[in-house]
Amino acid sequence: MSAVTSIECKYESFNALVKINDPELLLEVFLDQLAPHHTQVHQVEIFERFGTQWRKVIANGCTTLEFDAKKRSVLENRIDPEAVNAWFYDSDLQGWLCAYKPLTNKQFALFLGNSDSDPDLDEEYVQLLFSFYCHQLRSLEGTYRDSLTGLYNRRSFDQRMTSLLGKHNLARRRNQSTPSVFVMLDIDHFKLINDEYGHLYGDEVLAIVARIMADSFREYDLLFRYGGEEFAAVLMDLDDVLAVKALERFRASVEHHAFPRNHPVTISIGYTTFDDELSTEQMIDQADKALYFCKRNGRNQVSRYDH
Repeated sequence: MSAVTSIECKYESFNALVKINDPELLLEVFLDQLAPHHTQVHQVEIFERFGTQWRKVIANGCTTLEFDAKKRSVLENRIDPEAVNAWFYDSDLQGWLCAYKPLTNKQFALFLGNSDSDPDLDEEYVQLLFSFYCHQLRSLEGTYRDSLTGLYNRRSFDQRMTSLLGKHNLARRRNQSTPSVFVMLDIDHFKLINDEYGHLYGDEVLAIVARIMADSFREYDLLFRYGGEEFAAVLMDLDDVLAVKALERFRASVEHHAFPRNHPVTISIGYTTFDDELSTEQMIDQADKALYFCKRNGRNQVSRYDH
């Protein structure tokens, strides 16, 4: 490849990332742009530091603590938490690690599996592209994540629903999961919580419910703060029996959680089958009707639209 062609390819790689406004798609485009330039790399993984722990970045911008113990040890012991940029080869892992800290308190690491300790690797390209990805990701997270709960926000909800319904599919997703269930839920008597204990405590309740929600579902289910005390979710690859079990488990986890001030908190959940023949508004309407059926019949329960 000529020098001019190489420069053009690199330019197009950065240009491709600039155009993305979706955190999930950003990861896919980054991996697509990295792979063609380094075909000898057989494994690519991205990690994110949370305090003293490292988590692996997976589908939909989510993270997991479950990954190879050897990699965990290298990340914890060989990467300085204050390092702005680092690049080294680890013979035990048979791969390169690139750590980068954008202009935030977060640190990211890229692992490139390669059995050759001296590969034909364009180190400058890898490091620059990865640092650019990190900057873009942090920028998008501020736009698409709710600052209080960490869940996807309303703007992200609108874009994800449009994409899932096939009306604005920018690119084929690596995650081939199929949306099965659309969910709307809210916190019962939330206005009374705010009136009695104040809005700061109300915010704490919202954050706790969101955390329980994130712990109750899988990393590739899509979880949103829809607005106020109302949340939404798209659950993947579930039949109705498994969907009810998952939603009931979440509902019970909230009910039995020891909230501050010993104040009981419950939620009501309405759901419907995810139908790509419907519009977003029609699915919201169906799930909302199921939700308000719960409200009229005692709250703290799960209801399906068809029922």
